[in-house]
Amino acid sequence: MKITRFKYGPANERGTKITKTTAYTITENDILNKGTSIFLCSGATTLTLPAASYALKGVSIYVTGDNAASKVAVAAGFGGGGGSYDTVTVGAYNTVEFWCDGTYWYALSNAVGAS
Repeated sequence: MKITRFKYGPANERGTKITKTTAYTITENDILNKGTSIFLCSGATTLTLPAASYALKGVSIYVTGDNAASKVAVAAGFGGGGGSYDTVTVGAYNTVEFWCDGTYWYALSNAVGAS
């Protein structure tokens, strides 16, 4: 009996780092179909998270900044905090985990601040 192994696309890509040098909106496709979970903000750029949804429940995204102006934004506000909490500064040489509960995104790090 021959054992065959198949590579599952998203699982095979999990942990692959994507570098963005200009503003970029992350899509559900980036996360669920491509399997991307690690993003690098190179320079003074802002990544925008997709709207929280049931499909993204339990998903974590890791963002690393290499500039003090590296930011992550979400339209509905983090953790239901409202519009004044719609952007956080990742900063230089920090990595922040963003986690979705299906309704909101949460920034899970003590290194970030509202901006």
